[in-house]
Amino acid sequence: MERKISKIQFFQMFMLLLVTGAVCVLVYKAQIRENLHRPLEYTMMTEHKDRGEIVLSREMPEISEVFTCKTPELKKISIECVGKNVAAGAMLSMVLADGETGEVYFEEEKPAGEVLNSRIQKKVEMELKEPLKGSENKKLRLTWKLQNGDSTAFHITANQKNVIVDSFNSQKGDGTNVIYYLHYGDNTCLKGLYVLLCAALLFFEAMCFYLIVMRGLSVEQFFVPAALVLGLIFQCLFTVGSVPDEQTHLDTAYKFSNRMLFVEETENPYTIYKRVCDVEMSDMLTNGLETNSQYLLMTETFTEPENTELVEVPYQDASSLVPGLVYMPAAAGISLGRLLGLSAMLTLQLGRIFNLLAFVLLSWTAIRIIPFGKNLLGMTALLPIALQQGASASYDAVVNGGFFVFIALCLRMGKEERTKKWEFVLLGIFALFTATTKGGVYLPLLLLTVFVFGRNSGKKNQQEKTRKISAKWMITAGVLAVVLLALCIYKFMPVMQSFLQTGDMAADGSGMYTIPYLLAHPLKVVYLYWNTLMKRGDFFLHSFLGGALSWLDFEMSWLFAVVFLGGLLLAANMEEDRFVGNRKQKICMAAACALSAGLIFLSMLVGYTKNNLNYIQGIQGRYFLPLAPAFLLLAGNKMIHVQREQRAAIWMTVLVTEILLVLQAAAMTGMV
Repeated sequence: MERKISKIQFFQMFMLLLVTGAVCVLVYKAQIRENLHRPLEYTMMTEHKDRGEIVLSREMPEISEVFTCKTPELKKISIECVGKNVAAGAMLSMVLADGETGEVYFEEEKPAGEVLNSRIQKKVEMELKEPLKGSENKKLRLTWKLQNGDSTAFHITANQKNVIVDSFNSQKGDGTNVIYYLHYGDNTCLKGLYVLLCAALLFFEAMCFYLIVMRGLSVEQFFVPAALVLGLIFQCLFTVGSVPDEQTHLDTAYKFSNRMLFVEETENPYTIYKRVCDVEMSDMLTNGLETNSQYLLMTETFTEPENTELVEVPYQDASSLVPGLVYMPAAAGISLGRLLGLSAMLTLQLGRIFNLLAFVLLSWTAIRIIPFGKNLLGMTALLPIALQQGASASYDAVVNGGFFVFIALCLRMGKEERTKKWEFVLLGIFALFTATTKGGVYLPLLLLTVFVFGRNSGKKNQQEKTRKISAKWMITAGVLAVVLLALCIYKFMPVMQSFLQTGDMAADGSGMYTIPYLLAHPLKVVYLYWNTLMKRGDFFLHSFLGGALSWLDFEMSWLFAVVFLGGLLLAANMEEDRFVGNRKQKICMAAACALSAGLIFLSMLVGYTKNNLNYIQGIQGRYFLPLAPAFLLLAGNKMIHVQREQRAAIWMTVLVTEILLVLQAAAMTGMV
């Protein structure tokens, strides 16, 4: 029966939109307006990853980089370096000139000690007196020359740019880059992007209020439109490259795109063919949030690609820890963009959009399948960190969605009196996926199959039938477990071999913890785990709720985190939607989550943690997202009871909080 919509509800929606609109204006006037009329910032240097260095010294007294400037109205160049043993008479000459005509745009010669005389890294700035008109697509030559250097050495941070850099020290094709920042233009042009963001947020809020409050739709019915709209908003806020390791994931997806389009492979296993325009765009995007990425999104999305010829470039492959299947959505989106001859930005965005579609579809399927905890699962999939990963090119979109389906399927089959053949087939597929993903750290989730094979029927004849076939199922489950374990060991053997190296560790703390060492010192493992929980436990919870987005560039206020955590706890206790399992099932679920968490800790301990530390490095809250539907269901208790009538208010509170979070992220990460 169609639900009647009252005038009061229209008034409530109008007031909610009015307040949100006022907040949009407040954020602009209080946080954004004061940052206007500043140059846009393009980070040419790789961030959050290891980089190289070039040493300017007596042995190499001059460096020269010829690059194509892709920005209009260039204003300033910054270079990061550290000076060592700076001689009193050393002089440093810095020149920026036209790479073809030789016309000089900036020239300065100073005593090296005035430029840099510190063992701490510092940005040396070359600021032009006037913005360089027509700098876009102009070839420029940057030259640093050290005179009377003696023992002076400038250690300059460097990386590689495959297309933008034409030559380095007259070596054609050498993509060595020493420029850290380029400042250009004026960020006032991005005000329109903020207006569009606010309009999209108001539309999202109105849509959710209409679907949840006015129409009273269930989470199964409103999840897809809500997740798609909010996911697209996240894509515009967290642009291509601003999600951890996204460039590596795009490289891997591009590899599979080449196979889809029957592009031949290169002779070098560490290179692939890419469109020149796509390589240029990758060179222009940084590992983080910056105004340049927002500017490119606004200006380059709907343009014609300049050069679609294929060029051989180095790439990073991230498919060693996951099945190649997880890259198919992003690869399909990239392939579509290439077939249609779309711009590089739109092509990469299509890869992200297809990934978002896969994440939303898998999450919605899990919500449909799971017999209880539907609201909890939907709210988990809409957490900021889940949407950030789901709306990016990261394999987490498919991985998290796949684990949601597996957990939902186990709970569904455990509750049903009669299971269907297609459910067993689907269970086997997702069990295989679980065993061969992320180094096997989520392998303990297979314990949830106890819900399927260990269930008891309430009917006597069904119990008789269950006893007759229990042996068959136990044998089948045992064989499957052995096969899955063998596949897991085979797939991850190279990684395991590196972890199983000698137990001797470097005395200076430069080495990593190893499994042989940890086996010989079991109490050390206990201490490390305990210290990690005590020192980093708050960060795990905070980042799981979305407290550290992008490359940890945006830190969410705990005020937002408390709302999200409260929403999840209330969702776990909603009437007719809470977990109703017995004690054995709860113990099994808790054990599966605890063992998986322990393996996550162990993987980062032996793969990321220096042996001079007394806690485990590198763990983030998003690593626990695949476990969330299972361990959050355990929060159901008799002390909290949420009636059905309160469901809409809880959902709107969480979603409005997410809108406020997006506004704060836009203001604090420099959208304008």
